[in-house]
Amino acid sequence: MSISNDYLISVIIPFYNDYDFFEKAVNSVYNQTYQNFEIIIVNDGSSQSSVEKIQIFLKKKDKCKLIHHSSNLGVSAARNTGIQNSLGEYIAFLDSDDEWLPNKLEHQIGLIKKFNIECVHGSYISYNEYGKFKGLSIAKNLSYTQLLKSCDIGLSTALVSKKICKETQFVNISTKEDYIFWLMITKKNKIISGDSEIVTIYRVRKKSLSSSLITKFKNAYIVYNKYERQNFFKTIFSVFTLSVSWLFKQKAMIRDNIYPLKINYIKKIEKISFNNSFILVALNLASLAYIKFLYHHFSKIIFWLDGFSSKFLIDNFVKTPGRDVLNKITIPNKIKNVYLCGNPSSLQINYIKKTLNRKCITIEVPFFDSLKDVININLKFDEESLIIINISSPKQEMLAQTILGNNNGKKLYILCLGGGIAMACGEEKPVPNFLDKLNLEWLWRLRTNTLFRTKRLLETSTIFYLKRISLFYKKFITEELFK
Repeated sequence: MSISNDYLISVIIPFYNDYDFFEKAVNSVYNQTYQNFEIIIVNDGSSQSSVEKIQIFLKKKDKCKLIHHSSNLGVSAARNTGIQNSLGEYIAFLDSDDEWLPNKLEHQIGLIKKFNIECVHGSYISYNEYGKFKGLSIAKNLSYTQLLKSCDIGLSTALVSKKICKETQFVNISTKEDYIFWLMITKKNKIISGDSEIVTIYRVRKKSLSSSLITKFKNAYIVYNKYERQNFFKTIFSVFTLSVSWLFKQKAMIRDNIYPLKINYIKKIEKISFNNSFILVALNLASLAYIKFLYHHFSKIIFWLDGFSSKFLIDNFVKTPGRDVLNKITIPNKIKNVYLCGNPSSLQINYIKKTLNRKCITIEVPFFDSLKDVININLKFDEESLIIINISSPKQEMLAQTILGNNNGKKLYILCLGGGIAMACGEEKPVPNFLDKLNLEWLWRLRTNTLFRTKRLLETSTIFYLKRISLFYKKFITEELFK
């Protein structure tokens, strides 16, 4: 959908000390295909050190206002301040740990104009703070009666006319302030339009589960009793109904809305096409164990058959060791830049130059203590670049997905080779043929970093076999590419 940038959209981002995903959230606004926006960041009484981080980050950013609360007034007050200081005809809300997909604003302003509506909410995919898939929510049209039973609107997915926001405002409550907001809107406007397009990445953060649940139950009671003016018995029934609806919603988000997923695999790597962006990943014990970390760009992932575990999903298994991948690929002339991304190595660089007949540029990445660190790295690449990653799974696959997300619209071809390239260049001794034929490569690799690799092997194999026993892999279908 293409639409002119005639309508100013005010993007309101409340902030209170939590900087972990803040830059990613703000950058997701700047990466929008629709560029007629202003960003209003409301600092809700954060510490001086947090404020300084924001100010340094925003120093070179335009179209952005930073408004300060002298004390912590709560997220409702922060959003209301944003609304009061907005200039746009439409308001979009974005929490500081969520992220928009690049077409979010363009797609939704197009829907609002096409169907002459004042409010729309979209679908969203949920991950935890380490990038593991937690669910997919599909938006639907919602009336006041439907909303009373279940709050199925992600605030960071919505686009609302300023007129509605000024008339409604957010009430001061620690959670479910957005639920009350939507209930008030549907009382006046009858329907909030839902759209199936996935427009937002929602992050489920670690919290104290017990205190969080108690607060949610308490605030649910307040919603129905105080704001919906229900009597005690009806309020208890409504809270019960809301809780049951939430359980069914979680089942749908985790299972019904996402599966079956298609595993695209390739047997003959030399036939791979460079027409569209892709991430080439080994289908082995590690990738199957951590496959929920790969869902964000799953349609762009091409698996090559590496580990013995592939046999459980793919008929006529033909193994291609990671050390052979570069030898089998013929890259087209349009690819000028080749990058080695990860751990710097002169042996690997020289091997890449010789094998691919291209100059190789090294991009060193820091040591990642956790997957959360991988998600937050921001690397930019030129169009039509080949990127080779040489760090361990699942960090290399997460880095590949982060790179695609940060280089929206560019054609990038990413090879997750891990230790395979170290073996290919002679940096690490290759697996003896007899072990390779017996699919015992993992045993050979235990010679070095034995304690670390043993621990990782036990963890990975336990996850894999638990998934097998639970029939988890039955949720996937497979398709061979480039036959």
